[in-house]
Amino acid sequence: MKSYQRILVFLLLVLLLTIFLSPWAAALWNLVIGARPQWQGYRPSFSHIFGRLFMILGAGLFFLCRPLLKIQSVSQLGLKPSRQWHCDFARGALIAVASVITVAFLMSVLDVFTPFFRLSLSVALERSLKALLTALTVGFLEEIFFRGVIFKGLLDDCRLAAAFVFSSLFYAAIHFIKPAEEISSSSLDAWAGLRYLVAAFQPFLAPASLFPGLFGLFLIGMVLSYAFFRTGSLYLSMGLHAGWVFGIKTIRVYGDFRREDLGWLFGSSEPKLVSGIAGWIIILAVGLVIHRIT
Repeated sequence: MKSYQRILVFLLLVLLLTIFLSPWAAALWNLVIGARPQWQGYRPSFSHIFGRLFMILGAGLFFLCRPLLKIQSVSQLGLKPSRQWHCDFARGALIAVASVITVAFLMSVLDVFTPFFRLSLSVALERSLKALLTALTVGFLEEIFFRGVIFKGLLDDCRLAAAFVFSSLFYAAIHFIKPAEEISSSSLDAWAGLRYLVAAFQPFLAPASLFPGLFGLFLIGMVLSYAFFRTGSLYLSMGLHAGWVFGIKTIRVYGDFRREDLGWLFGSSEPKLVSGIAGWIIILAVGLVIHRIT
């Protein structure tokens, strides 16, 4: 069995376990909240529980199943020992943040975005810190999964172009798998996981509205894969990924959009900045920078 086939079977196994266990996990959490009134403020949605359980099961089973996946060490995933790993990560993060700042500057020039301190200093710092922690977590975990496992697995058995296209398309599409309406988790429903999975693909029934954001994330996936391909390690792509997440999450901390629809230039659909032509051009420019510095 080829590398990408083993990975596909593994992902299907994790998904089936998540479908089966997610209703029980939601019911268990409701029992915990019922026993601890002080935790009432944190009642996660079923979508949140499903996604987190998928990641936890995926990470746990991945390390248990490494011999079956023929992954003997983390070096095979792109986490090779390197004295300059922190330099690669920092370069990637600075480039990504600079690209978001460039988009924000263009929007302010065109009167689409107004930079100002819209929050108090303490709240701004708190949100920035939360964004940083989220960015580091997402950059680390998603790069291991999408580049270290998916892209590298395809690279071992497919043509170079196919590995780039299919891994980037998968990375982009996964961001839109979410139901239009939340699945109730107030009571035990053994079929909730399956109903959630079926409903999660509803956004793909409207491809025209999905395309701008999908294409932007596809370009980001291509650039992240290229950074991994050029360096042979994940540190640069992790920095890029973390920097983009941090920049997008904090742009409205230090300013605000003048209107909800940013238009064809900066994004008329979610995710903002990524779904506009200006964002696509700057993502491609980042790709050229990666080519130069590697």
